[in-house]
Amino acid sequence: MNRRIFSLTITLFFIQSAAGQACPKVTYLNTMATIQSLVTSVNCLIDTTERNRSSSTEISKPGVSVDTFKIFGKQRTQAYGKVVFAVLAAPNGDTTQSALVLPDKGQASVPTAAGAECKAKINSDNTVDAQCDLAGAELYVVYRN
Repeated sequence: MNRRIFSLTITLFFIQSAAGQACPKVTYLNTMATIQSLVTSVNCLIDTTERNRSSSTEISKPGVSVDTFKIFGKQRTQAYGKVVFAVLAAPNGDTTQSALVLPDKGQASVPTAAGAECKAKINSDNTVDAQCDLAGAELYVVYRN
């Protein structure tokens, strides 16, 4: 998971460099801070790109947002415009295990303490199902407005 977030960070860095944008850089601190940083940077890039394309003063804001949920048991989120990806993060001893959930990859799971497992899946109706029975987890849903 950390490798995927790192690769997203590197990709955004190269996009920003090529476009010469002054958008904030993404740094890896922890899962939540990194996801918020990614969303901020992507929104900045979208806003700057739209401003460059449009000569009018009105600019649409098609950016991305993130919702955070604590998962205990089974849960289904609300329907979003378009889920881009979700991150499932669960404590496992002294560390946090995380998994990137993509719309076209089925479901993802992470092991938790005591041999339990947490799962998440992005559904075709742009809702996210998550389940975590023995331990709690955090679910971050990144979606297009």
